[in-house]
Amino acid sequence: MEAYGSAISEVLTERYPAKLIRMGIKDRFGKSAPAKELLEYFELTSKDIINRVKNV
Repeated sequence: MEAYGSAISEVLTERYPAKLIRMGIKDRFGKSAPAKELLEYFELTSKDIINRVKNV
């Protein structure tokens, strides 16, 4: 699956040059939980994304 994300980001940044921040699920074991808890566990909430963008 990672290849798809890389290919898409490559095409987009060639056509629309911009800084790209890659975010995704870190190398952790998966788990079952409500969606909100999973977003928090994998650090993919809107607050996590905003903090990541501000720190780049």
